[in-house]
Amino acid sequence: MPKFGVTNLHAIVFNYLTCFIVGSLVYGKMPITGAILGTTWFPYAVFLSFTFIIFFNVNAFTIQKVGMVITSVFQKLSLVFPVVVGLLFFGETSNSIKLFAISLTLVAIILINLPDKRILTGNSEVRKYWYWPIIVFLGSGLIEITLLYVQETGKVVDAGVAFVTILFFLAGCWGTLFMLFTGAVARVKLVDVIAGVMIGIPNFFTIWLLLRGLEIGIEGSVLFPINNVGVIFFTALVGIFIFKERMSKLNYIGLAIAIGAVYLISS
Repeated sequence: MPKFGVTNLHAIVFNYLTCFIVGSLVYGKMPITGAILGTTWFPYAVFLSFTFIIFFNVNAFTIQKVGMVITSVFQKLSLVFPVVVGLLFFGETSNSIKLFAISLTLVAIILINLPDKRILTGNSEVRKYWYWPIIVFLGSGLIEITLLYVQETGKVVDAGVAFVTILFFLAGCWGTLFMLFTGAVARVKLVDVIAGVMIGIPNFFTIWLLLRGLEIGIEGSVLFPINNVGVIFFTALVGIFIFKERMSKLNYIGLAIAIGAVYLISS
């Protein structure tokens, strides 16, 4: 986005509004009615809408201070939260192979992201802001646990399409209010809107398909590890083949472990 002069805040707000439009199309009707206030999931939608806005900014700040690599590792390691909750509180299946495979996903995430030497040696910025990646880790885990909880406890129906659509609508509202309050609305550019639309379409399906996966019976202790390690895996492939990034032997070992881990968990 910086290459095209896109302002992050503006794009993310239009992203949420785009998510709302896409969700309404998927749902087949406008989900905003007086009845939503009485649904069991509405308080969770309000909570997550605040959480999305807050942790988007936390993630951005952490990336700026300690780098994309460290931030990505801690964000994806948050898969341990829904895994533990699913196994302990929702009676998901557990055996030695599955637990071994989940452990492999954690190893794969770290190895794939290992080229940045600051992970091993550190620098003044990393040492100064060492606790921010932990906040990213906790925030990502909180979001994933909440999504797992609302689906597993039956608070949402139809894969939560109305829930997700309202969630993004509220996040867009908070972002819009912030832009109005700070005067940022006057600085919105067409490129911000275009970027927001391009991000928003896949972003809606990112969240909705997680709930859809849980609805059709995929356990959280399976779905979240595959999702998180899959994101890291395919991001690495894009880096290699599109951006011609060089990877170390440990990176390739991490990719191989990721494939093995996903295979074991899926089986």
